[in-house]
Amino acid sequence: MSDWLLPMLRPARARMDLDRLAANYLAVAAAAGRPVMPVVKADAYGHGAARLSRHLAALGAPMLAVAYVEEGTVLRAAGVRSPIVVLAGFGPGQVRSLLQHDLTPVVSTPDTLAAALQAAGEGGRPLSVHLEVDTGMTRLGFTPSEAGPAAARLSESGRVEVAGVMTHLARADEDADATRRQLDLFDQAVDELAGRGIRPRWVHAANSAGLAFLRPSHTLVRPGLLLYGVKPRPLAPAIDVKPVMAVSADVALVKEVAVGTPVSYGGRWVAPRRSRIATIPFGYADGVPRTDGMRDHGELLVKGRRVPVAGAVCMDLTMADLTDHPEAGEGDEAVLFGDDPTAWDVADHAGTNAWEVLTSIGSRVPRVFIERGRVVGVESRFTPRAGDRTR
Repeated sequence: MSDWLLPMLRPARARMDLDRLAANYLAVAAAAGRPVMPVVKADAYGHGAARLSRHLAALGAPMLAVAYVEEGTVLRAAGVRSPIVVLAGFGPGQVRSLLQHDLTPVVSTPDTLAAALQAAGEGGRPLSVHLEVDTGMTRLGFTPSEAGPAAARLSESGRVEVAGVMTHLARADEDADATRRQLDLFDQAVDELAGRGIRPRWVHAANSAGLAFLRPSHTLVRPGLLLYGVKPRPLAPAIDVKPVMAVSADVALVKEVAVGTPVSYGGRWVAPRRSRIATIPFGYADGVPRTDGMRDHGELLVKGRRVPVAGAVCMDLTMADLTDHPEAGEGDEAVLFGDDPTAWDVADHAGTNAWEVLTSIGSRVPRVFIERGRVVGVESRFTPRAGDRTR
């Protein structure tokens, strides 16, 4: 299809394996035993939200979740017709966009509650919302004691349907006891809503790590990271998934340098022997971390073997030491992460987590979508005809 574009683009890419995405989704759905709402915020964690949202909807996902109204409107423009839940709130000036694009907001503050009531009055039909309860994240959401009155205000207006109630787990990937305490508070809040006659269809708390703590009364799950084939850590559900994204670039040049030759900005890496230094056309503007950890301990996979990064990562380029890998040379693919190294390997060198590694892959890196071993789509911000964001 659009594979003819690849030679016209820079020799770097983020490959998205749609077969793996499908397998991951089906594995999560089977383990959850209830509907799955994929989280496709932040451009589907850097994977390309339009293409992946359509693919997930075709697999049976009943709804999708984004963080902000703008993300929902982009999906609508790309032809996504599934219900879309807006998790992170909205501004008063976005009420019209919510209504126009049929987005379902999460009401999580007094201001968004007031705005939801206003929107329902303007829309001419009941507005569907989800209500967020803060059980320990200390971020957005009503406290458990505030949630009942807030839900009552919405429901008693006659203009708003409280279709869902949710909470956000703060430590499901780290602390099982703290997670159970949060879930207990959440369930108590849901029971209070029921005592007021408010019984939302969608009750949800489980993010990717939270799938290990599912409760029978919860009717929806909303994984993100796990769908993209990366497990949370140290705690994660026992679900077999594989990475969807692999980021790589082709070696542009290999130089033979003498012992004592400094490499990259600052000259902090100095050749300890006669060395073969590869230059690879991706850098920190593309998502390669520019950290001391990456400079001193980072590795790329070239021709089946890991090789060390040599010198500071530059904005557009990264150098690697091929001295112990004489078979590798110009034109060979250098993998930043995928199956090996993993996103977590890169995160360790960056002092961050896998979520940030995935979402940091820059927009100038072409996204290449693979299905059944064939290129079925290419997206590049520099080639309008390359993508299918609006089809």
